[in-house]
Amino acid sequence: MSRAPALATHPDWDALVDYWLGDTDAAATEAIDAHLLQCDTCGSAFDEVVALAQGVKAAFAHGAVPSMVSTAFVERLKAGGRRVREYHVPRNGSVVCSVAPDDEVLISHMAVPLHGVTRLDAEFTLSFLPGPPERAHDIPFDTAAGAVVMLPKLAEVRQHPSHRMVVRLLAVDGAGERELGHYTFNHQAAR
Repeated sequence: MSRAPALATHPDWDALVDYWLGDTDAAATEAIDAHLLQCDTCGSAFDEVVALAQGVKAAFAHGAVPSMVSTAFVERLKAGGRRVREYHVPRNGSVVCSVAPDDEVLISHMAVPLHGVTRLDAEFTLSFLPGPPERAHDIPFDTAAGAVVMLPKLAEVRQHPSHRMVVRLLAVDGAGERELGHYTFNHQAAR
């Protein structure tokens, strides 16, 4: 058995996260393994990484975290046996939607031309909430997919009354912003 290369310093938070995710190369993995066996301070920091990951996973599983994801991620959810309700909304289109009691994940695919887009923002307007729209800045997107895939907070959606939500996708660059499309979700509350 070869001896792990020694670390010159303690691994930082990013290195511990990469290690947890399996994104370190073999030498770094071996060095961090050896360091964690000898350093209680770094072992405690790594325990925090693990706890944070478990907390995020639990929050996502309970529908408490909204996110934009890839189509591949959706396919992994379905392959893993999750009960997924999906809606596909054309550019500048609308859909009547709802959520069933046994749905575990709610997904909206919004078709949008993304060629040449470097930054994408989303504005959300809900008919039952007064005030200006909420805005998500610099959301992730996949140009090749030609769609933005949104997972709303399922736990909140279950509590909402019947309402209309409009999502505007905005390309943002040095010249300003321009709307790429808007999407209307006519949500029917569970009875």
